[in-house]
Amino acid sequence: MSVSLDEINCVMQHSECLLDEAGAELMFDALAAQISATCQQQDPIFLCVMTGAVVALGKLLPKLAFPLQIDYIHATRYQGKLVGEDLAWKQWPTISLLNRTVVIVDDVLDEGITMAQLKNYCMKQGAERCYTVVLVDKAINKEKPIKADFVGYQAADEYLFGLGMDYKGYLRNANGLYACPSNLEELLCQY
Repeated sequence: MSVSLDEINCVMQHSECLLDEAGAELMFDALAAQISATCQQQDPIFLCVMTGAVVALGKLLPKLAFPLQIDYIHATRYQGKLVGEDLAWKQWPTISLLNRTVVIVDDVLDEGITMAQLKNYCMKQGAERCYTVVLVDKAINKEKPIKADFVGYQAADEYLFGLGMDYKGYLRNANGLYACPSNLEELLCQY
């Protein structure tokens, strides 16, 4: 999929900032406090869901003042697209999950399909318990197969980017949380 820099700049220019840098830091502080209260005595393994959660985990780690290990898992339904498809497994954790507390960190919980399958995988690997963390929980008009244990931000059902979430593979590095405009297709007709 080819995306022009003009399109990326147009999306950034016309999107709404839901959380600026200061608001995002407050969100990460609150998430870290909640996670710490639950997990600090459990010797957890934090699993970063690549690629979207890399910013989330990077922001959370310095705020978690207790022993933990990190690893990653790569499973995606989007693969650079705007709509999810079948789950593609790309990388499994390298640390054994047997008898451990696992904390899965992901960027967004929209339909919940990916997170439900990741949690199921961890439990099948013998995890003693498995918690889920998402930066954003999207309100959608259907039942989700899983509810996140820790949520940073509740959002409407709109396309979001920033803080690790992407728009067609770009804008993960936006230092805040942004919602694409509702008239995006109209704006992009010129590209």
